[in-house]
Amino acid sequence: MSTQARKIAQDRTLQAVSQHMTRIEVSGLPRNYELFYEAHCGADAVLSREVMALPVAPRQTVLDEIGIRYQLPGFVASGLPKSRDPDIRLLTSLREKMTSGAEQKRGFSRALEAVAKSLREDNGAGPGDILAEIEYLSVSLSDAVVAETELEAALRSGAHLLTAAEQDVSAVRAVMLRDRMTSLPNHAAFTEKLEALYADDTESRDTALFLVAIADISELADTYGEAAATRIIKKTAAVFRKTIKKDDFLARIGKGEFAFLFQHVSRDAIKPIAARLTTSISDNLVFATSDGTPAIRLSMGAAMATEAFSPQQLRQQAVLAAEASRANPRLSVIIHGDTSRPGV
Repeated sequence: MSTQARKIAQDRTLQAVSQHMTRIEVSGLPRNYELFYEAHCGADAVLSREVMALPVAPRQTVLDEIGIRYQLPGFVASGLPKSRDPDIRLLTSLREKMTSGAEQKRGFSRALEAVAKSLREDNGAGPGDILAEIEYLSVSLSDAVVAETELEAALRSGAHLLTAAEQDVSAVRAVMLRDRMTSLPNHAAFTEKLEALYADDTESRDTALFLVAIADISELADTYGEAAATRIIKKTAAVFRKTIKKDDFLARIGKGEFAFLFQHVSRDAIKPIAARLTTSISDNLVFATSDGTPAIRLSMGAAMATEAFSPQQLRQQAVLAAEASRANPRLSVIIHGDTSRPGV
């Protein structure tokens, strides 16, 4: 399929999505367009059937449940539970302070009891009213210690409950940030990773973003079936996972699209990295076409974090480079800002 024909088909799909959403009165939220677009593309037959069976004016909560269940990036990003680490740290700090205060008051109470005992045993120590006052203070302070001890226990229990809740949240986040097909981090996890890269101004940004796509994966699916395309994507993910180092990051962000973040690299390292990725696929994954020629080809766009002011700009730079790479099959990688656009 030519680029022009592909664009026409995509425009028709977008038009059908808009008409369907208007017909059943679905709110024009970006994530809703994503849901209906995925359904109309038909990559997941079960999702398509579920969306096509929706009644008129479905509740947004129903749409959100579907989107999260199928781990569509827009829904996962909006539905991620927030961490309760700050609450736990606050309660832990309060508990420690209360424990310290209670211990001090216990010591004071013991001292008062000792004084009271001494006065009771020594009749010449002072007037009886002084003894009564001391005993009164001792009783009062003991009551305060009891109250603070109970508060300490309550805080400890609350911190325990919040810790358990945080563990549950972490488990949910782990599932929602994982791609179902490949078990790699998904689009939402990639977005969080990019945001974290720019969150700390002191963070070193000698990081290269690679957007790597299996070229013509849609055409392969049309020709050989979705099952064959799925096997190619899974195998590619497995090969890529073995290619990266411990500090690097890899996510699946589209049907046959992957995002890499290579840390502690310079611009000069981009071409060797691209060569390594290409070699890993050519050595480990061969899908022969009917005429016997290998059909797996990668397109790559790369950009340096040091040359972008925000995660959005970095990603846009890599996207532009990736689009140029798809338009130039002879080049293995295109680096944003490289006017010569040499391949590997």
